[in-house]
Amino acid sequence: MQRRHLIQVACASTAAPLFAHAQAAVSDNTPESFYRDFKAASATNPNLGPMKGVAADLNCAALRVEGKLPAALKGRFLRNGPALHERAGQRYQHWFAGDGMVQQFSFDGTGVAHIGRFVRTTKFEKEQAAGKFLFPAFNTYIESDERITGPDAMNTANTNAVEHGGQVLAMWEGGSAYGLDPLTLATKKPIQWQDGWSQMPFSAHPKIDPQGHLWNVGGAGSTLLTYHVRPDGRLEKAQVAKLAIDRKKTGGMIHDMAVTARYLVVPIPPVTMDFSKLSSKSTTGEVLKVHHDEPLRIWVGEKADVSRSKMFELPSSMVFHVGNAYEQGEEVVLHMVEGASNDFLAGAAVQIMRGAHADTGQSHLSVVRLNMRTGTVAKTAFKESEEFPRLDPRFIGMPNRYLVTPTSWRVEAQPVASIGFHGLRVRDLERGNEQRFDFGDHMQVEEHIVVPKPGTTAELDAWILGTAFDAKSQTTCVNVFEAKRISDGPIARAWLPYAMPLGFHGNFTAV
Repeated sequence: MQRRHLIQVACASTAAPLFAHAQAAVSDNTPESFYRDFKAASATNPNLGPMKGVAADLNCAALRVEGKLPAALKGRFLRNGPALHERAGQRYQHWFAGDGMVQQFSFDGTGVAHIGRFVRTTKFEKEQAAGKFLFPAFNTYIESDERITGPDAMNTANTNAVEHGGQVLAMWEGGSAYGLDPLTLATKKPIQWQDGWSQMPFSAHPKIDPQGHLWNVGGAGSTLLTYHVRPDGRLEKAQVAKLAIDRKKTGGMIHDMAVTARYLVVPIPPVTMDFSKLSSKSTTGEVLKVHHDEPLRIWVGEKADVSRSKMFELPSSMVFHVGNAYEQGEEVVLHMVEGASNDFLAGAAVQIMRGAHADTGQSHLSVVRLNMRTGTVAKTAFKESEEFPRLDPRFIGMPNRYLVTPTSWRVEAQPVASIGFHGLRVRDLERGNEQRFDFGDHMQVEEHIVVPKPGTTAELDAWILGTAFDAKSQTTCVNVFEAKRISDGPIARAWLPYAMPLGFHGNFTAV
């Protein structure tokens, strides 16, 4: 009972400021003004097509295919992201706020089919019935009498999707994962991993090791929740770690994590989310604030007992995503993407929702070496802009040589009012060289993942799979590359007859 009480208090301490102020705050920028501004801008700017959102589920039984699909590429490619941005003349004021839609591309060796299904969260179902927004969302105040009873009241399940233990997990940042049927994407229910952990934070970036075990964390102020889920989908162990941090200056956004053979590795950027400042005089940057006087912290805890941990401090930076981590002698090696500020979070991710252009900021890959004996840190940083690092999943938690990222190396290639990249990179971390493919100025490139070829074991004996939006045709395509030869271009492209909303993350399940 004491352990349950600790978790409830930790979660409540994080959520309380949001619940207390969300329904009392008023902002200069309103959902109505965002709706009007975006409607006007999108009428003349084709780059805004994938940000319009959709209002209903999607279906295409057979995509048009260019090139030749590999006969051995069989399985389900999932993606998740915010898809419903508008209701009844109101528009969300941040890209992260929209209701989640899980996209599924089914490959059978000869063709591709697509379905997109909204996750039927409690929030989505109530707002569907009402025909309007009822709940406040990320950076968006909604006038409503609806009572907020906990994190899942605003859960949009819009960030990542992975198939594990016989179901699809649709995940968000601050509450439960939702279970979906892997074939139809029909929503089951929010998952409670063990008694007393209802609505507990379950991050959108779990890692599945080569043995099929899922590892994840959830941030609750100065408390870190950790999860170990067996391959059959049942919880093996959940633990609680107390973090030696100041909740007023850090710990507000624990977004991603990595796993090694022995450790969980969690970057903790110096970011706070102060919803008490959602007033007519407050800016998004004041609500979502990077404390440049605070370090980037990286927590490393033992899987077997998270109380045995070490906290590392690095120069202040913003970290959303990591690639891989592994042990090398006394060191833990971590690949992470970092930026100097919250330009994207408080700038571009807001302005794109009103159809305006904003600088997305510069994010770059860093390789960090954390010495578990001495507590010292060494870092090597790359220069060019990139995000969403992915690797061959057979090497999660083990030494890997390659990372795949969407990227930009030509400043002039970024379309006006766009948050996409124009290229794709496979970086050789061992030799320092890379392969690139340029999609062209009219394309917005999303996350691409590595799909191992059946019967192989070597790194990058694989295909690379991902989506991109074409502003010329106003449609979305799925690209298939040979992982070792991406500079040759896609060996196949499957085209939807419509634009899929720009999303965040996804994974592949071979069948």
